[in-house]
Amino acid sequence: MTESETSEDGRSVQMEIRLFLSEDETRLGDVYRLREEGLTPAETAERLGVPSVGFAYSYAQLLDALIDGTLPRNSAHLSRQAAGRTRTLLKSKGWSHAARAWLEQLETQLDALAADEVVRAREEDEARDRTEQAEDTRQPGIYVYALPHYLRYPYDPERGHTLLKVGQSQVDVYQRSTQQRRTTALPEDPLLLRVYGTTSEDAPATERYFHTFLEDADHHRNRSTRAGREWFLTTTKFLDRLATEKGLDVEVINDLDPATD
Repeated sequence: MTESETSEDGRSVQMEIRLFLSEDETRLGDVYRLREEGLTPAETAERLGVPSVGFAYSYAQLLDALIDGTLPRNSAHLSRQAAGRTRTLLKSKGWSHAARAWLEQLETQLDALAADEVVRAREEDEARDRTEQAEDTRQPGIYVYALPHYLRYPYDPERGHTLLKVGQSQVDVYQRSTQQRRTTALPEDPLLLRVYGTTSEDAPATERYFHTFLEDADHHRNRSTRAGREWFLTTTKFLDRLATEKGLDVEVINDLDPATD
């Protein structure tokens, strides 16, 4: 925290935010309480039934930003998430003047980091490298892609739902993604977020399983006659849950989903 926040007022603000988090009913509050119990990120993921431990590290950075102002300077994505969470907190009533001023200052700092073109470009380059490495494994199964624009600017910012491409490859993810990259319909290279491995024979039926549940949950499919039919307004959290219920392994390639809960 800044020098002023080492004062009594600063400690009071920190206690006020901690109290809020201790009563928060979202996943952020869950992670905060488990961390206070001393659980590791792996133990936190297991307790919450989340297949990827990476989410716990991301939430830990969100908590560090909110509580003591430690900014995720190397991640435009996490800065954007933390800024959104800060705005959500500011909508809550009952903050003291000092706490509100602290949160407003934090929001400004996080927005600046989220807009940093150097940080964002580096992060997207790293995401593309991980995408290519995963594609080279030629794993058949269900794949989840997103365009960088829709990760930065989700269709439904309140819930963090955005357009994700959920499709299958009977041969391998690499072949399907290569076909995607060649199409003139996409303005930028898609980033691979998840792979749910299957056999080549099971891939079509598993794709139908995902698409049916997405439609039943009103995670609406793209209705355009010109656009791909595999784009849904959803989150990787929801997809990971579907995969886990199906008994599929969840391979996290890039953890860039705009949703935090």
